[in-house]
Amino acid sequence: MAVGDSTLGHAAGERCREAECADCRWDVQRLKFWLRGRLLAAGAEDVQVDVVIGAQTSDVLWRKGDRTGAIEVSSAPPELARARRITAELRAAGCGEVLWICPPGFWTGQLPALGIDDFAADGCEYRVVGGLLASGPGGVVAARQSAGELREFMTGWVAGEIAFGCRDEHTGGWAMVTDWERHTRTQAAVIARQRQELTNQRAALALARKATRDKTKQLMRLTHRLERAEVAAQQQADDLAQTRRQIADHNRVDATLRLTVASQKSAILHWQLITWFAVMVIITFIAAGLVLR
Repeated sequence: MAVGDSTLGHAAGERCREAECADCRWDVQRLKFWLRGRLLAAGAEDVQVDVVIGAQTSDVLWRKGDRTGAIEVSSAPPELARARRITAELRAAGCGEVLWICPPGFWTGQLPALGIDDFAADGCEYRVVGGLLASGPGGVVAARQSAGELREFMTGWVAGEIAFGCRDEHTGGWAMVTDWERHTRTQAAVIARQRQELTNQRAALALARKATRDKTKQLMRLTHRLERAEVAAQQQADDLAQTRRQIADHNRVDATLRLTVASQKSAILHWQLITWFAVMVIITFIAAGLVLR
């Protein structure tokens, strides 16, 4: 049974769902030894398959100088929690670089992983369709739209031309070191611009706070003046009410006096009439007395 026999395993593009499938095990083993050959051809000094490192068994372990890399091959979608734990343990055991080779999916952005389209590729021409990044518009790395050759990736990885990096807090991928440098410069420029914008916003905020404090002080002064004006207005209102009460009292006294004067005038007129009547009576008696003499 030859390694390059295309009749073994599943048909091209077909993915097995059974973890214990014999064809899948064969495809994975074929890929491991193919990786060993490619790594050696790319310049790796030592490559081992299914080697125990720490508490884990690495599918492929390679060394070049002071660099140590581990490759985990999974023909089924990896469980993220388990894959992250294994990655952390391998790094703790001395593997500075860890690569997962698995089917394409969202998990390739959550792990240092590559998604290949077919584990049973004819002639071992494995194509990477997920996990690769490339410099996009503006210099920021983005998901690569075209597929790549796994053999080219291995050559660039061992040569130090391809590295894993984080695009943001949660996702990452593999890209050329030059693309990462361009991405870093772009991110640095964005951070510098955002820092300047933040500085400007802080200055504007400080000015706004100062203006707010000044307005608050002015408002407090105006409020105090208004309160004093209200007190003065209330005092004036009280004085006016007191004056009005005094005027009303004077009006009542005046009306009373006017009534008293009117009644006294009427009484005087009556007494005058009585006096004139009495004088007329006296004059009449005197005239009658004179006539009778």
